[in-house]
Amino acid sequence: MNSKTILRNTLWYGLENVISFVASLITSIAIARTLGPAKMGYIVYVLWVVNIAGSLGSIGIPATVRKYMAEYIAKDDLNIAKWIYRRTLWIQVITATIALLMCMVWVMYRSPIEYRIAALILVFSIWPSMVNSISAQANVATENLSANLPASAAATVAFFVLTMLTVLFHWGVIGVAVAMFGMKMVDFSVRFVPTWRRINEWSHSSEPPPEELRKRMLRFAIESVAGMALTLIVWDRSEIVLLKYLSTDIRQIAFYSVAFSLAEKLLVFPTVFASATGVSVYAQYGRDKSRVPALTAAAVRYLGLTSVPLHFIAAALAGAALSIMYGKQYEGAIAVAMAAPILCLPKAFLTPIQTLFEAVEKQRYFIVATIMASIVDVAIAWLLIPRYGALGAAIGSGGAQMLSLCALWAIGIARYEIRLPWQFLGKITAISAIASASALVFVHTLPQLPGFLLGGIVSISIFIFLAAWWRTLEQQDLQRLKILVDACPVALATPANLTYSWLSRRVAPITEELI
Repeated sequence: MNSKTILRNTLWYGLENVISFVASLITSIAIARTLGPAKMGYIVYVLWVVNIAGSLGSIGIPATVRKYMAEYIAKDDLNIAKWIYRRTLWIQVITATIALLMCMVWVMYRSPIEYRIAALILVFSIWPSMVNSISAQANVATENLSANLPASAAATVAFFVLTMLTVLFHWGVIGVAVAMFGMKMVDFSVRFVPTWRRINEWSHSSEPPPEELRKRMLRFAIESVAGMALTLIVWDRSEIVLLKYLSTDIRQIAFYSVAFSLAEKLLVFPTVFASATGVSVYAQYGRDKSRVPALTAAAVRYLGLTSVPLHFIAAALAGAALSIMYGKQYEGAIAVAMAAPILCLPKAFLTPIQTLFEAVEKQRYFIVATIMASIVDVAIAWLLIPRYGALGAAIGSGGAQMLSLCALWAIGIARYEIRLPWQFLGKITAISAIASASALVFVHTLPQLPGFLLGGIVSISIFIFLAAWWRTLEQQDLQRLKILVDACPVALATPANLTYSWLSRRVAPITEELI
């Protein structure tokens, strides 16, 4: 049951993220080239502040919706699930309005006059984004991620069109702000109404919800906000603020943002499966709590298979890729771009353990680990940014993320007896390092474009060959990879299926149950 649900949600969530991935890659390149590092640096700073305000308001209550709706839907109590959705929606509307007004005041007093209109437009996107998060998480709670696809696809198209118009007609920072606001409004418009109608068709009872549920939801929401506030420091580029005040070169913000944006786009592939698994973890908690640690451990195996080779190979190719896509004006970001894929790799393994702590309502573990990491992050970045700029910020972020992740998994393993596939992860890391080294040879000996293309092809081929030769894969790995093979475009279908068939004849015996 869990396996089928996870695979189905992986496909839907994967399609949603692939569409967003392609569009955001194209638009980010267009915006960066049009604005240049200096203007781009300030827009990134304002956008980060706006996103922080929206994120703080979009975590506590929406996370509560996702967890408790999933739990009561699994118990077949749609009456309570409906009450949770409606009550949290109105609370979120009030919260979003307050956040919008506070950010408007901040912009009017702190924004330079030449950026004030653009900053205000960006601020207005907070309201639809925050309110929309309730409906998005309600769809996640029902384990029906396909319901989120139309809104995400429409919003991506709107952002793409508005961004291209901005580039074509030279609308500058105001055009970029309008594109961001338009994306949020389209997403809200397409998602909210169908979700509201669908949930309101559920049966309704006049009986009040249990008082204990109200207390659990309040405690969970408060812990979620506290955890998110700390998460923003360690996991969400808080170094942008330090770069703004510790570096005399505003371009360093753009260099840092561009490099990490490229690296974090790699996370779309492992995050697809981790998020789909997370949905089932919440539901499984309502059905059978004893299976939650096993689901968490099984997710790590898939994440190791997809994220480790992807990030290692990307680190070797990142410098050439950045120069090809963004041009000479962003050459100052090459060192950061090459370091970023490795430094943000820990983030790929965050979702399973974070979801586990949320499911068992032990978020305090996440908070404690993140407090320690946030101190390390700020300390390292504070020391390195004045001399190394964006690279110093990246090192601080990566070190803090690794510390936080190790602490979280150590707690999870000790507290819930999670059995991780250490031997498998070791093999995948070694093979990925060899593949990455082969890519570096081509990047450093050939011109940029040929080096990038041949380096990528050879390194991927070496990884596949060594994974098969060392019999690293098991049958359940192939079943998970089949999802990616089936999703390949027509042009890649034949080689993908041939590779899959070859790998299927070189798998190790099954040692664990497929989730």
